[in-house]
Amino acid sequence: MLSHVFTRTGDDGNTYCNLLKTRVPKDHPIIELIGTLDEANSFIGLARSFIPSYMSDVGNDLKDLQYLTFRIGFHVSGINSLKEEDVKKLEELADKYYGKAPLKNFILPAGPQPSAALHVARTIVRRAERDLIKASRVYKFDDIVFKTINRLSSVLFAMAVYISKEMGYPEEPVSFR
Repeated sequence: MLSHVFTRTGDDGNTYCNLLKTRVPKDHPIIELIGTLDEANSFIGLARSFIPSYMSDVGNDLKDLQYLTFRIGFHVSGINSLKEEDVKKLEELADKYYGKAPLKNFILPAGPQPSAALHVARTIVRRAERDLIKASRVYKFDDIVFKTINRLSSVLFAMAVYISKEMGYPEEPVSFR
């Protein structure tokens, strides 16, 4: 149990990195990656808070994605938390949601509140993917984390599109004039 919300151990701008088993600056590539995943997780939670009650299955899937996002963070921290079945489940979710709402054009990332929040979460996951690639130039990560993070952004996009359609928001196609 945490007796306080603060530890005072990070007051000097450093934090513990489990992967390296030492304290590192808070702008270390591994810490940046974990922070970006935390940010994405928070936006997934924000989207979940906007889900109407008649879409409880979507809310449950978003909750599962939040737990998965934590597990991605654990994995890059050196605690093996991902499996190939996670990638398979993400692919199934992407097909489940996108299959119901395939696009004919690029669209503006907007829509109702849950969709807009998921579009933000998706772009943050893409940033986390870039952070992962940057960190992987120095640290070795399993292929599973690359696949998982890539599929997560696809699922978030598919869910954003699906929710917009379900809530009656029309697509706003991007024009290339």
